[in-house]
Amino acid sequence: MSFYHLKPDITLGHINTTCNLKDFEFDQKIVLNSFIKSSIASKNDITFYNNQKYNSVTHADTIITTERLAKNFDHSKKILISKNIDLDIAKLSNLFYRDKNYDEILSLNNSIIGENSIISNKSFIDRGCVIGSKFELDHYSSIGHSCIIGNNVTIGKNVSITNAIIGDNVTISDGSKIGQPGFGFVYDNKKIVKIYHIGRVIIQNDVNIGSNCTIDRGSFSDTFIGESTNIDNLVHIAHNVSIGNCCVIAGQCGFAGSAEIGNFVHIGGQTGIAGHIKISDNARIAAKSGIIRDIHIGETVMGYPAISVSKYLKNYKKTMIDS
Repeated sequence: MSFYHLKPDITLGHINTTCNLKDFEFDQKIVLNSFIKSSIASKNDITFYNNQKYNSVTHADTIITTERLAKNFDHSKKILISKNIDLDIAKLSNLFYRDKNYDEILSLNNSIIGENSIISNKSFIDRGCVIGSKFELDHYSSIGHSCIIGNNVTIGKNVSITNAIIGDNVTISDGSKIGQPGFGFVYDNKKIVKIYHIGRVIIQNDVNIGSNCTIDRGSFSDTFIGESTNIDNLVHIAHNVSIGNCCVIAGQCGFAGSAEIGNFVHIGGQTGIAGHIKISDNARIAAKSGIIRDIHIGETVMGYPAISVSKYLKNYKKTMIDS
């Protein structure tokens, strides 16, 4: 069951009209199934390739990319050369996808809720949800359509959950927001074009999420929180972020889009982590650090930009002596 509406009968002609392409020479009547990331695209989908570091292997026959990156594909593919790839990706996300409207949500099945659940009459669960037993939902909270929630899940007051799959034994505290669109947009001259986010938030078993946290859903991938991870209050996790198992994240941390966090990682409060950064297993990050490079297995870092703790303290002592 999907969280969005996929528009049918999008053709190459629609693609050509929507995007700013170079030398379009293909049959404009060809119908495409969906616009999706390369690793899960099938033959009749269209995918995109906008960065050399990404895997270019795909089953999709139709690929939109740049003139420089087109050399990564053979002539058996329909290669659409974009003059502004990031803008065209944003436009295509909105061409293919939109939110379900009121009537489409109303046509979904009634939500299923397990035994021994306690749901406040001041809260709301939309249609199409499947929720396990011993579920607790406190005042003024809402569960959007089609969410899947496991057993023994406790959700506090003023919580909003959409576009999410949640495992067993999860606690989400007051005021947290799960599954809203991420901060993805592109400039079109002086106008901003937002990327339509088709990803989900996946929260595995035994996760604890504090108060007033925000976890954005993915754009073309999912945002992922691994088993037994503990997240303190006031933490922001952006689209496509992946956090491993048994991590501990203190308050006021921020994770930019597509950051990848390993297992058993400890992150001190008010730490900022840049987008597309990889933090490996068992890393330790001191409070108020700024992570702008990959962190290796077992490494302990602090400062901005974050460096090894021994080097940071050595530099700090030298500064204090010099002053």
